[in-house]
Amino acid sequence: MKVLVAHPGTQYSYQLVKQLEKQGLLYKFYTGIAIAEDSFLYWLSLLLPMHLQKKISNRIIESVPAKKISNIPTPEIKALRLLSKKYNSEAVFYERNKNFQLSIPDRALKEADVVIGFDTSSWILIERCKKLGIKFILDVSIAHPVSKQEVYRSIALSFPSWGNTLKNKPQHLIDLEQQELENADAIVVASSFSKHTLVDNGIAVDNIFVNPYGVEADAFFPAIKKYQPSINFVFVGLVDARKGVPLLLEVWEKLHPLDATLTLIGPIDEVVKELVQTSFPTIIIKGKVPFIELKQLLPKYDVLVFPSYFEGFGLVVLEAMAAGLPVITTNATCGADLIEHGVDGVTFNTGDREQLHKSIQSFIDFRYNLVEMGKNSREKALQYTWDAYGRRWKDLLERSQ
Repeated sequence: MKVLVAHPGTQYSYQLVKQLEKQGLLYKFYTGIAIAEDSFLYWLSLLLPMHLQKKISNRIIESVPAKKISNIPTPEIKALRLLSKKYNSEAVFYERNKNFQLSIPDRALKEADVVIGFDTSSWILIERCKKLGIKFILDVSIAHPVSKQEVYRSIALSFPSWGNTLKNKPQHLIDLEQQELENADAIVVASSFSKHTLVDNGIAVDNIFVNPYGVEADAFFPAIKKYQPSINFVFVGLVDARKGVPLLLEVWEKLHPLDATLTLIGPIDEVVKELVQTSFPTIIIKGKVPFIELKQLLPKYDVLVFPSYFEGFGLVVLEAMAAGLPVITTNATCGADLIEHGVDGVTFNTGDREQLHKSIQSFIDFRYNLVEMGKNSREKALQYTWDAYGRRWKDLLERSQ
């Protein structure tokens, strides 16, 4: 079987491509900019200053030969330039994704037995594959956009001062995503939550397959922890309303624990940063941290709090578990699939202030359980490897033939 993967950016597509190569299924990977370890670009990158090497590190793909990677850099470079000038991101990504799809040659599609594309960048590819009689599988990275808009309206009513962090998607882009979902031969999502939102919006349940992401658990080194007088909670992700940050801050202020700290790690808008610093001065803000540093930071904390309202998965949950942290998260993440309530973490209903309050308080009150729960969390993460993710993809592809 020859599988072609098409993704204009990065995200977790590199992990999928690496796994398909390991399984002997990868024919070609079309992307914006990817640097193979056996390419001239890779060796050239090693001559760059360290800060530039870090900047492009997410473009380096291991274990996949350069001959199987076809870069289409122009749409990606143009998009990065426009985004740096603060152009509207939805419009920029639409143009990037459209031009990327049009740039993949027919000859490459004809050589493939199956094409895997990703949501928001596949509406043209699906139509092209249908005309050529080629099976198309859509990998969906987040839950349904209509459900997302409904959640955004609810958040805006609850936290009006955070409304500027919620970016509503134009209807024509929602329509394109629905078109992708309806026309794909099969759909792969990473969580039960995503699957439920697709079914709620009219997508046939038999077409949807759940394949949870993986984590490189060996890259995380859990700290040896003992009972301690203070518990360090941490949030990791974009500091915005969708991720549940205003809810977390409101609950934290009400708790006002003297024997616990809360740190926010992740990209944060300057306006939001000022809002947090003014209204919640005890909160520690670290801002955006490179992943290589995050792997070292996470084990220094005790509990991850990730109260997101809407995710496709929430990979940070699995990463925190690999680092030996129990997790507090909602049923709108991978939490419902991964976490055994009270054993390696706690899940609560999205947006429920009282449940979040009780969840945080329970870790403060019963801190002697932290060590055992951290061990359980790590053990659970070891079950979710990228290799296991790849094997599930292989099974799905073989069944689809």
